[in-house]
Amino acid sequence: MTTYKEIFGKPIKVVSSDPTDAGAEGQIWYNSTLGSFRSVLNVGTWSAGGNLGTARDVLAAGGTSTQTAGLAFGGGVPAATGKTEEYNGSAWSEQNDMSTARKLLTGFGVQTAALATMSDGTSTSSEEYGGTSWTAGGTLNTGRGRGQGCGILTAGLVFGGEPNTQQSKTESYNGTAWTNGGNLNTGRQLGSGAGTLTAGLCFAGDANPNLLTSTEEYNGTAWTAVNPSSLARKQAAGYGIQTAAVLAGGTTGSNVANTEHYDGTNWTNSTNITTARYGLTGMGTQSTGLITGGNTGSLSNATEEFNTSIYSPIAATWASGGNMVNTLRGRASGGLQTASIAAGGEVPRTADTEYYNGSSWSEQSNMNTARNQLGGAGTQTAFLVFGGEAPGPTAVTESWDGSSWSEVNDLGTARRNVGSFGTQTAAVAVGGFGPGISDYSARVEEWNGSSWSSNPNALPNDLAQSDCAGIATAGLVFGGIIPPSGTKQTATFSFDGTSFSAGGALNTATAESHMTAGSQTAALIAGGYAPAASTKTELYNGTSWSTTTSMSTARGGGAGLGSNSVSTAALAAGGNNPGGDLNATEEFTGEIPALAYATISDS
Repeated sequence: MTTYKEIFGKPIKVVSSDPTDAGAEGQIWYNSTLGSFRSVLNVGTWSAGGNLGTARDVLAAGGTSTQTAGLAFGGGVPAATGKTEEYNGSAWSEQNDMSTARKLLTGFGVQTAALATMSDGTSTSSEEYGGTSWTAGGTLNTGRGRGQGCGILTAGLVFGGEPNTQQSKTESYNGTAWTNGGNLNTGRQLGSGAGTLTAGLCFAGDANPNLLTSTEEYNGTAWTAVNPSSLARKQAAGYGIQTAAVLAGGTTGSNVANTEHYDGTNWTNSTNITTARYGLTGMGTQSTGLITGGNTGSLSNATEEFNTSIYSPIAATWASGGNMVNTLRGRASGGLQTASIAAGGEVPRTADTEYYNGSSWSEQSNMNTARNQLGGAGTQTAFLVFGGEAPGPTAVTESWDGSSWSEVNDLGTARRNVGSFGTQTAAVAVGGFGPGISDYSARVEEWNGSSWSSNPNALPNDLAQSDCAGIATAGLVFGGIIPPSGTKQTATFSFDGTSFSAGGALNTATAESHMTAGSQTAALIAGGYAPAASTKTELYNGTSWSTTTSMSTARGGGAGLGSNSVSTAALAAGGNNPGGDLNATEEFTGEIPALAYATISDS
């Protein structure tokens, strides 16, 4: 028998702790502390992707499309829709609708060449997608809905469906016309499919009144029963190839998150999807997949991406920190998690200034002008505050040098609830409102270290109570409210130092969080009023927002880190919720990459 040393040229190492570098992949060592042989495994994880533009269930996908070039179409909203969306690896974009609104349909193909057919009923029509628009395709021999499919536009397969007499029917498509194929051994509707025309796979589904685990393989002519999946379900996502397929989500009567992988012989349980749901769709490969849409009890637009890695990340956490000296909300803040500053706030309106050293808060010299709902930019020892309510909207600007405040040139426009980002010598003030609650502003002013100047490129719309991150030449503005209704927003805008462009939308419409951190391409927002005080936390990657671990205490209007901080080490302090004003602090630690260790046994 070949030994480990003969293969790798060296014996198994004895170590007191597991190695932490990626070079450990494929190696075996003996951990003397644990008393066991160890290695690193490739593991799969689901993570949030960009949301569909339209929440819906019982939709279809170009199942052979990929995680970075995906396609989803049709579905129920709850009425049947023809909506079509393409995925670029981070965000969905709406394309031309199908000619016929369809739900409980099936489809196959890739992003630039796909087919949609069937619907809720006995439809025989098909449509082909060429990457831009839909055109009429061939007519099915047997009208039906709720079937399954796989393959590509010029070599596709559909099988099963309803009504009951059609549940075993199979037809193949050559890009022009449909041809009858061999019947399924177990007829079904609302099942799942994967593979190709000559190597297809059918699994799960409903054979009324029984849900199924049965799996069948297709060789281009006939179906053969093979080993079943472990969980009977219907309306699950299915994708992949005959020897490497995925079955995810669905319903057993209750929503499930269970995911199974097929290796051409057996099904095994894999990592569960994050959100249990049915009526979803999927695409991609077993190692790089995508699911989207579905129903959780309400229609979903959520997308999840599956990837394999030797890393098994340690989840992000919020942990308690030291309480603020004062119980306040509506403060300006900046700095790092271990060196933060918070200034102003209410109730009552104050000029208070406090420092955080990573464990406790301490009082510093007060500002010259007491105010709340002010803007701020910079670090703990070089900070700038501007605007706010004192008690009416003010234009006063003050600079902090680490020991005292000095008044400098005013903003051009007095306003409160102003958005802010940048540094002490290069800051940006955006939006806000003046004397009246309806007096909103889209105005943008820039600070050069000595004076403010108006930027002619205003925000795309009037906005107040927004939150911000970044620096003066690479800023981010998100959430807030716009007139006349004061509706909370999901919009994100990137600022390049001159003008604004649209970015990815927040998952939850939010206003007046103030607990933000990061940069234009790595930002964090925590809590806020959405519409009530919230615990939610979202992270931005420069393209899209995704949810992460929530805070322990719901709040809005708190103090967070300034624009020069990182989204992996943030701070939320003070604020307000229905229970009143707060002084509690929570510290955020972002997701930490960690190798996926496995103990090796001789069993």
